[in-house]
Amino acid sequence: MSDGTPAVVAKRVDAGESADLSEIRDLARAAGYEVVGELSQSREEDAAFHFGEGKVDELTALAVDTDAAVVIVDNRLGPYQTYNIGGKLPEGVEVIDRFTLILEIFGQRANTRKAQLQVELAELRYELPRAEAKASLAKRDERPGFMGLGEYDESREQDIKAQISRIKNELDAIAEKEETRREQRRESGFDLVALAGYTNAGKSTLMRRLAEDLEVGENEGLHPDLAPTAESEDRLFTTLGTTTRRAETGTRDVLLTDTVGFVSNLPHWLVESFKSTLDSVYRADLVLLVVDASEPVEEMRDKLVTCHDTLYERNEAPIVTVLNKIDLVDPGELERKTEALRALAPNPVVVSGLTGENVSELADRIENELPDWREERLLLPMSDDSMSLVSWLYDHGHVENEEYDGENVLVEFAARPAIVEKARAKAADVRAGGAEAGAGAETDGGRRN
Repeated sequence: MSDGTPAVVAKRVDAGESADLSEIRDLARAAGYEVVGELSQSREEDAAFHFGEGKVDELTALAVDTDAAVVIVDNRLGPYQTYNIGGKLPEGVEVIDRFTLILEIFGQRANTRKAQLQVELAELRYELPRAEAKASLAKRDERPGFMGLGEYDESREQDIKAQISRIKNELDAIAEKEETRREQRRESGFDLVALAGYTNAGKSTLMRRLAEDLEVGENEGLHPDLAPTAESEDRLFTTLGTTTRRAETGTRDVLLTDTVGFVSNLPHWLVESFKSTLDSVYRADLVLLVVDASEPVEEMRDKLVTCHDTLYERNEAPIVTVLNKIDLVDPGELERKTEALRALAPNPVVVSGLTGENVSELADRIENELPDWREERLLLPMSDDSMSLVSWLYDHGHVENEEYDGENVLVEFAARPAIVEKARAKAADVRAGGAEAGAGAETDGGRRN
């Protein structure tokens, strides 16, 4: 259901707190719903209805007055609470919680086999604890179905577990292939940079800005999953899978990957279901943590804390905080926010992906933060094999100097350590071939190859 379906959004917060319905409105609209009513309550959770029973009666009246077809609760509802609220709503009005809505959005955006598997895995993990509840409620009420979801099959729990196992095996196989591709990229001289952060922070816009001068298509022979574009729309979860493009930062060959955005209050089982997508972040050489600088500073702080908790748990690469959308913030306010967040983001880069302001400074920062390259010099005999090696060095590193003296060519370059080692091996092969003609090759440090 969605595509303009009228929906009422509701949220409960603990006593003394104020309810912010802005994110659930955005999530509902991202799923295609039309928000026609809102309701909130500040009180301790009710075990039976989540809200107070009187507030559920208000919710029911609001659904009737607005002709809502769906009630979306910005909390995690237990199966019994879902059942009890649904029992009070008019017939035909569905009740879904925050995580059901997120899964619906994920399902709409899953355009690759990997994304579809991850969504299916999350849905199954969400359904598993509810399978037992359906059985219990069906037996208690002596009804063949639960909330119109069909008859309970006592083997359903086993089926769910078997499907989870199958999907995890398939995702593991995909992850192995992706890890092989990552290593192939590194062996080809690429540095891997990942964009992370909350959804709608402007990651895709920033990616397009960094990559605007270098289009990379799938038919260029680099890697099968390189995409020529990354969507950049003002809506949540535009990016669900990963999009990788070659970025222009200066001397380094950088592949920049845009991943699914974080969203607040995600349960562990949902994050775990998208673990293989997050591997693009965890296994990068550098992570750009993008934050929307136009948001209130407390919201920025909360999101930074959550991102740090998620990233530092498994990530070993350096993390650079990028305060994006500075075109929406006046300089004085930006300075105050930067100072307030200094403990979490001690040296951020402030940019506007939309206008391009300070993007060149971000490119410089990327180059400075990436793992150090090693410098090397090779003295090679003049031959076709040597020219092939020089060409290879241009493709896989940064050639700083190239000199010819008639019989030899001297090439000075910088590259990833693995590329330097491979270049030495190739130089040794050139030497072996040239030895038959009385030629040799030399590496720096005074050694002869």
